[in-house]
Amino acid sequence: MIYYTYNFDNSEYFLMYDVIAIGDTTIDMFLTIDKETPQCALDKANNKLMLDYGSKIPVQATERIVGVGNAANHAVAMTRLGLKAAIYTHVGADECGKDMVAAFVREGVPTQYIVYDHGKKTNYSTILDYSGDRTILVYHDERHYSLPKLKKTKWIYFSSISGNHEEFNDELVAHVKKHRIKLAFNPGTMQMRLGIRKLMPILGVTDTLFVNKEEAETLVGEKKDIPSLMHALEKKGPRTVVVTNGKKGSYSLHNGAVYHAGLFRSDTVERTGCGDAYASGFLAATIQKLSTIEAMRWGTMNAASVVEHIGSRAGLLTSKSLERRLSEQPDFMVE
Repeated sequence: MIYYTYNFDNSEYFLMYDVIAIGDTTIDMFLTIDKETPQCALDKANNKLMLDYGSKIPVQATERIVGVGNAANHAVAMTRLGLKAAIYTHVGADECGKDMVAAFVREGVPTQYIVYDHGKKTNYSTILDYSGDRTILVYHDERHYSLPKLKKTKWIYFSSISGNHEEFNDELVAHVKKHRIKLAFNPGTMQMRLGIRKLMPILGVTDTLFVNKEEAETLVGEKKDIPSLMHALEKKGPRTVVVTNGKKGSYSLHNGAVYHAGLFRSDTVERTGCGDAYASGFLAATIQKLSTIEAMRWGTMNAASVVEHIGSRAGLLTSKSLERRLSEQPDFMVE
Protein backbone atom coordinates (compact mmCIF):
# COMPACT_ATOMS: atom_id res chain seq x y z
CA MET A 1 0.00 0.00 0.00
CA ILE A 2 1.66 3.26 -1.14
CA TYR A 3 1.04 6.66 0.44
CA TYR A 4 2.46 9.89 -0.96
CA THR A 5 3.50 12.26 1.78
CA TYR A 6 4.89 15.71 2.18
CA ASN A 7 5.41 17.97 5.15
CA PHE A 8 2.47 20.20 6.09
CA ASP A 9 2.57 22.43 9.16
CA ASN A 10 5.08 20.14 10.85
CA SER A 11 2.90 17.06 10.33
CA GLU A 12 2.71 14.42 7.64
CA TYR A 13 0.09 14.93 4.96
CA PHE A 14 -1.20 11.85 3.19
CA LEU A 15 -2.84 11.58 -0.20
CA MET A 16 -5.00 8.72 1.12
CA TYR A 17 -5.91 8.00 4.72
CA ASP A 18 -7.11 4.75 6.17
CA VAL A 19 -9.35 6.68 8.59
CA ILE A 20 -10.17 10.22 9.65
CA ALA A 21 -11.59 10.50 13.16
CA ILE A 22 -14.11 13.24 13.95
CA GLY A 23 -15.01 14.38 17.45
CA ASP A 24 -14.25 16.58 20.43
CA THR A 25 -10.87 16.61 22.14
CA THR A 26 -10.33 17.23 25.84
CA ILE A 27 -7.89 17.29 28.72
CA ASP A 28 -8.33 14.60 31.37
CA MET A 29 -7.27 15.38 34.94
CA PHE A 30 -7.18 12.23 37.06
CA LEU A 31 -7.57 12.44 40.83
CA THR A 32 -7.02 9.12 42.58
CA ILE A 33 -8.73 8.83 45.96
CA ASP A 34 -7.73 6.12 48.42
CA LYS A 35 -10.69 3.81 49.01
CA GLU A 36 -9.96 4.00 52.75
CA THR A 37 -10.43 7.78 52.83
CA PRO A 38 -13.08 8.43 55.54
CA GLN A 39 -14.61 11.41 53.69
CA CYS A 40 -15.69 9.15 50.78
CA ALA A 41 -18.11 6.26 50.60
CA LEU A 42 -19.64 4.13 47.87
CA ASP A 43 -23.34 3.29 47.88
CA LYS A 44 -23.27 0.32 45.52
CA ALA A 45 -26.98 -0.39 45.84
CA ASN A 46 -27.84 3.03 44.38
CA ASN A 47 -24.69 3.49 42.28
CA LYS A 48 -23.71 6.65 44.21
CA LEU A 49 -20.34 8.06 45.21
CA MET A 50 -20.76 10.08 48.40
CA LEU A 51 -18.34 12.82 49.43
CA ASP A 52 -18.43 14.80 52.67
CA TYR A 53 -19.90 18.17 51.70
CA GLY A 54 -17.65 21.16 52.42
CA SER A 55 -14.67 19.05 53.48
CA LYS A 56 -11.11 18.78 52.15
CA ILE A 57 -10.64 15.34 50.64
CA PRO A 58 -7.06 14.08 50.28
CA VAL A 59 -5.99 12.92 46.82
CA GLN A 60 -3.55 10.03 46.58
CA ALA A 61 -2.23 10.78 43.07
CA THR A 62 -2.82 13.09 40.11
CA GLU A 63 -2.20 12.81 36.39
CA ARG A 64 -2.97 15.28 33.59
CA ILE A 65 -3.42 13.81 30.10
CA VAL A 66 -3.67 16.19 27.15
CA GLY A 67 -5.38 15.53 23.82
CA VAL A 68 -7.81 12.72 24.55
CA GLY A 69 -11.47 11.94 23.87
CA ASN A 70 -13.21 9.34 21.70
CA ALA A 71 -11.94 10.60 18.33
CA ALA A 72 -8.51 11.60 19.67
CA ASN A 73 -7.99 8.19 21.26
CA HIS A 74 -9.01 6.56 18.00
CA ALA A 75 -6.62 8.60 15.84
CA VAL A 76 -3.70 7.89 18.18
CA ALA A 77 -4.60 4.19 18.45
CA MET A 78 -4.81 3.76 14.69
CA THR A 79 -1.49 5.53 14.18
CA ARG A 80 0.22 3.31 16.75
CA LEU A 81 -1.21 0.27 14.97
CA GLY A 82 0.49 1.36 11.77
CA LEU A 83 -2.45 2.86 9.88
CA LYS A 84 -2.67 6.31 8.30
CA ALA A 85 -5.01 8.31 10.50
CA ALA A 86 -5.92 11.98 10.95
CA ILE A 87 -8.39 13.85 13.13
CA TYR A 88 -10.88 16.65 12.55
CA THR A 89 -11.54 18.34 15.88
CA HIS A 90 -11.97 21.75 17.51
CA VAL A 91 -9.82 22.93 20.41
CA GLY A 92 -9.80 26.10 22.48
CA ALA A 93 -7.66 28.98 21.22
CA ASP A 94 -5.57 28.93 24.37
CA GLU A 95 -2.39 27.37 25.74
CA CYS A 96 -4.24 24.14 26.50
CA GLY A 97 -5.36 23.95 22.87
CA LYS A 98 -1.75 24.34 21.75
CA ASP A 99 -0.76 21.57 24.16
CA MET A 100 -3.34 19.32 22.52
CA VAL A 101 -1.99 19.94 19.03
CA ALA A 102 1.54 19.26 20.30
CA ALA A 103 0.34 15.94 21.74
CA PHE A 104 -0.97 14.86 18.33
CA VAL A 105 2.31 15.89 16.68
CA ARG A 106 4.25 13.74 19.17
CA GLU A 107 2.04 10.76 18.27
CA GLY A 108 2.50 11.30 14.54
CA VAL A 109 -1.14 12.28 13.91
CA PRO A 110 -1.47 14.98 11.19
CA THR A 111 -2.93 18.23 12.49
CA GLN A 112 -4.19 20.05 9.38
CA TYR A 113 -7.84 19.42 10.28
CA ILE A 114 -7.59 20.78 13.83
CA VAL A 115 -9.49 24.05 14.31
CA TYR A 116 -8.68 26.64 16.99
CA ASP A 117 -11.98 28.03 18.30
CA HIS A 118 -11.31 31.69 19.10
CA GLY A 119 -13.27 32.89 22.10
CA LYS A 120 -13.84 29.30 23.25
CA LYS A 121 -12.22 27.38 26.07
CA THR A 122 -10.56 23.99 25.95
CA ASN A 123 -12.72 21.02 26.93
CA TYR A 124 -11.79 19.62 30.34
CA SER A 125 -12.69 16.53 32.35
CA THR A 126 -11.91 15.84 35.99
CA ILE A 127 -11.94 12.13 36.71
CA LEU A 128 -12.36 10.83 40.24
CA ASP A 129 -10.71 7.41 40.39
CA TYR A 130 -12.12 5.64 43.45
CA SER A 131 -12.51 2.00 44.41
CA GLY A 132 -11.79 0.58 40.94
CA ASP A 133 -14.07 2.82 38.89
CA ARG A 134 -14.25 6.41 37.76
CA THR A 135 -16.68 9.30 38.06
CA ILE A 136 -16.19 11.97 35.41
CA LEU A 137 -16.97 15.68 35.72
CA VAL A 138 -17.18 17.02 32.16
CA TYR A 139 -16.87 20.53 30.74
CA HIS A 140 -17.46 20.90 26.98
CA ASP A 141 -17.61 24.33 25.34
CA GLU A 142 -20.06 24.80 22.49
CA ARG A 143 -18.55 23.96 19.09
CA HIS A 144 -19.65 24.46 15.51
CA TYR A 145 -18.44 21.63 13.30
CA SER A 146 -18.35 21.96 9.51
CA LEU A 147 -16.44 19.49 7.37
CA PRO A 148 -13.21 20.89 5.96
CA LYS A 149 -12.06 19.80 2.53
CA LEU A 150 -10.88 16.34 3.48
CA LYS A 151 -8.36 14.32 1.52
CA LYS A 152 -9.38 10.86 0.39
CA THR A 153 -10.00 8.34 3.14
CA LYS A 154 -11.33 4.80 3.25
CA TRP A 155 -13.14 5.28 6.56
CA ILE A 156 -14.46 8.02 8.80
CA TYR A 157 -14.78 7.32 12.52
CA PHE A 158 -17.44 9.61 14.02
CA SER A 159 -17.92 10.03 17.73
CA SER A 160 -18.77 12.54 20.44
CA ILE A 161 -19.18 16.20 19.51
CA SER A 162 -20.83 19.09 21.34
CA GLY A 163 -22.60 21.64 19.21
CA ASN A 164 -24.54 21.64 15.95
CA HIS A 165 -25.40 17.93 15.85
CA GLU A 166 -28.22 17.73 13.33
CA GLU A 167 -26.70 20.21 10.89
CA PHE A 168 -23.34 18.45 10.98
CA ASN A 169 -24.95 15.00 10.76
CA ASP A 170 -26.64 16.01 7.51
CA GLU A 171 -23.34 17.33 6.15
CA LEU A 172 -21.50 14.15 7.10
CA VAL A 173 -24.17 11.88 5.60
CA ALA A 174 -23.97 13.77 2.30
CA HIS A 175 -20.16 13.54 2.31
CA VAL A 176 -20.13 9.81 3.02
CA LYS A 177 -22.63 9.13 0.25
CA LYS A 178 -20.91 11.35 -2.31
CA HIS A 179 -17.44 9.89 -1.76
CA ARG A 180 -18.55 6.33 -0.94
CA ILE A 181 -16.67 6.33 2.36
CA LYS A 182 -17.27 3.69 5.00
CA LEU A 183 -18.48 5.14 8.29
CA ALA A 184 -17.84 3.82 11.80
CA PHE A 185 -20.13 5.46 14.36
CA ASN A 186 -19.58 5.48 18.10
CA PRO A 187 -22.22 7.88 19.48
CA GLY A 188 -21.28 10.05 22.45
CA THR A 189 -23.52 11.22 25.28
CA MET A 190 -24.81 14.32 23.48
CA GLN A 191 -25.52 12.34 20.32
CA MET A 192 -27.40 9.70 22.28
CA ARG A 193 -29.66 12.44 23.64
CA LEU A 194 -30.85 13.16 20.09
CA GLY A 195 -32.73 9.86 20.14
CA ILE A 196 -33.07 7.17 17.52
CA ARG A 197 -35.31 9.18 15.17
CA LYS A 198 -32.80 12.02 14.71
CA LEU A 199 -29.90 9.56 14.45
CA MET A 200 -31.54 7.53 11.69
CA PRO A 201 -29.80 9.39 8.80
CA ILE A 202 -26.38 8.63 10.34
CA LEU A 203 -27.29 5.04 11.16
CA GLY A 204 -28.52 4.60 7.60
CA VAL A 205 -25.00 5.18 6.21
CA THR A 206 -23.10 3.49 9.03
CA ASP A 207 -21.02 0.46 8.16
CA THR A 208 -19.95 -0.38 11.73
CA LEU A 209 -21.74 0.75 14.88
CA PHE A 210 -19.97 0.65 18.26
CA VAL A 211 -22.09 0.93 21.42
CA ASN A 212 -22.19 -0.53 24.90
CA LYS A 213 -25.17 -2.53 26.17
CA GLU A 214 -26.84 0.42 27.89
CA GLU A 215 -26.50 2.56 24.77
CA ALA A 216 -27.93 -0.24 22.63
CA GLU A 217 -30.95 -0.49 24.92
CA THR A 218 -31.43 3.28 24.76
CA LEU A 219 -31.37 3.28 20.95
CA VAL A 220 -33.68 0.29 20.64
CA GLY A 221 -36.00 1.64 23.33
CA GLU A 222 -36.27 -1.49 25.45
CA LYS A 223 -34.19 -3.97 27.38
CA LYS A 224 -33.41 -7.16 25.50
CA ASP A 225 -30.69 -9.76 25.31
CA ILE A 226 -27.67 -8.57 23.34
CA PRO A 227 -28.25 -10.64 20.17
CA SER A 228 -31.79 -9.24 19.95
CA LEU A 229 -30.48 -5.71 20.48
CA MET A 230 -27.93 -6.17 17.70
CA HIS A 231 -30.50 -7.51 15.24
CA ALA A 232 -32.79 -4.56 16.05
CA LEU A 233 -29.95 -2.08 15.47
CA GLU A 234 -28.91 -3.83 12.25
CA LYS A 235 -32.35 -3.07 10.86
CA LYS A 236 -31.59 0.66 11.28
CA GLY A 237 -28.79 0.44 8.72
CA PRO A 238 -25.41 -0.67 10.13
CA ARG A 239 -23.79 -3.60 8.32
CA THR A 240 -21.87 -4.60 11.45
CA VAL A 241 -23.01 -4.01 15.05
CA VAL A 242 -20.57 -4.25 17.95
CA VAL A 243 -21.80 -4.19 21.56
CA THR A 244 -19.48 -4.16 24.57
CA ASN A 245 -20.76 -5.34 27.94
CA GLY A 246 -18.12 -4.63 30.57
CA LYS A 247 -16.76 -7.69 32.34
CA LYS A 248 -19.00 -9.93 30.22
CA GLY A 249 -16.97 -9.17 27.11
CA SER A 250 -18.13 -8.07 23.67
CA TYR A 251 -20.50 -9.16 20.92
CA SER A 252 -20.65 -8.50 17.22
CA LEU A 253 -23.19 -9.14 14.49
CA HIS A 254 -21.88 -9.43 10.93
CA ASN A 255 -23.57 -10.99 7.91
CA GLY A 256 -26.22 -12.53 10.17
CA ALA A 257 -23.69 -14.28 12.46
CA VAL A 258 -23.38 -13.39 16.15
CA TYR A 259 -20.00 -13.67 17.87
CA HIS A 260 -18.99 -13.34 21.51
CA ALA A 261 -15.56 -12.64 22.99
CA GLY A 262 -14.67 -12.78 26.66
CA LEU A 263 -11.91 -10.74 28.29
CA PHE A 264 -8.18 -11.19 28.46
CA ARG A 265 -6.87 -11.34 31.98
CA SER A 266 -5.29 -8.00 32.92
CA ASP A 267 -4.43 -6.07 36.04
CA THR A 268 -7.08 -3.36 35.93
CA VAL A 269 -6.03 0.08 37.16
CA GLU A 270 -9.00 2.02 35.75
CA ARG A 271 -11.26 1.76 32.72
CA THR A 272 -11.22 5.17 31.01
CA GLY A 273 -10.94 4.72 27.25
CA CYS A 274 -11.30 0.95 27.11
CA GLY A 275 -14.28 1.23 24.74
CA ASP A 276 -12.30 3.50 22.42
CA ALA A 277 -9.37 1.07 22.50
CA TYR A 278 -11.68 -1.83 21.63
CA ALA A 279 -13.26 0.04 18.71
CA SER A 280 -9.83 1.07 17.41
CA GLY A 281 -8.45 -2.46 17.50
CA PHE A 282 -11.60 -3.84 15.87
CA LEU A 283 -11.61 -1.26 13.09
CA ALA A 284 -7.85 -1.53 12.48
CA ALA A 285 -8.25 -5.27 11.85
CA THR A 286 -11.32 -4.66 9.69
CA ILE A 287 -9.49 -2.13 7.52
CA GLN A 288 -6.77 -4.71 6.98
CA LYS A 289 -9.46 -7.15 5.82
CA LEU A 290 -9.12 -9.54 8.74
CA SER A 291 -12.10 -11.59 9.92
CA THR A 292 -14.67 -10.43 12.45
CA ILE A 293 -13.26 -12.97 14.90
CA GLU A 294 -9.75 -11.54 14.54
CA ALA A 295 -11.11 -8.00 14.80
CA MET A 296 -12.68 -8.89 18.15
CA ARG A 297 -9.37 -10.35 19.31
CA TRP A 298 -7.57 -7.14 18.36
CA GLY A 299 -10.18 -4.99 20.08
CA THR A 300 -10.20 -7.07 23.23
CA MET A 301 -6.41 -7.06 23.55
CA ASN A 302 -6.14 -3.31 22.98
CA ALA A 303 -8.79 -2.66 25.63
CA ALA A 304 -7.09 -5.06 28.07
CA SER A 305 -3.87 -3.11 27.73
CA VAL A 306 -5.53 0.28 28.24
CA VAL A 307 -7.16 -0.69 31.56
CA GLU A 308 -3.73 -1.55 32.94
CA HIS A 309 -2.83 2.16 32.92
CA ILE A 310 -4.23 5.48 34.11
CA GLY A 311 -5.91 7.29 31.24
CA SER A 312 -7.09 6.34 27.79
CA ARG A 313 -3.83 6.70 25.85
CA ALA A 314 -0.88 5.20 27.75
CA GLY A 315 -1.89 1.58 27.15
CA LEU A 316 -2.76 1.83 23.46
CA LEU A 317 -0.74 -0.84 21.69
CA THR A 318 1.56 -0.66 18.70
CA SER A 319 1.21 -3.26 15.97
CA LYS A 320 4.26 -5.12 17.30
CA SER A 321 3.09 -5.13 20.91
CA LEU A 322 -0.40 -6.23 19.84
CA GLU A 323 1.04 -9.11 17.82
CA ARG A 324 3.26 -10.15 20.72
CA ARG A 325 0.46 -10.07 23.28
CA LEU A 326 -1.87 -12.03 21.00
CA SER A 327 0.81 -14.67 20.50
CA GLU A 328 1.03 -15.02 24.27
CA GLN A 329 -2.70 -15.82 24.40
CA PRO A 330 -3.12 -18.54 21.72
CA ASP A 331 -6.04 -20.13 23.54
CA PHE A 332 -8.16 -16.99 23.56
CA MET A 333 -11.23 -17.84 21.50
CA VAL A 334 -14.15 -15.96 20.01
CA GLU A 335 -17.33 -18.01 19.98
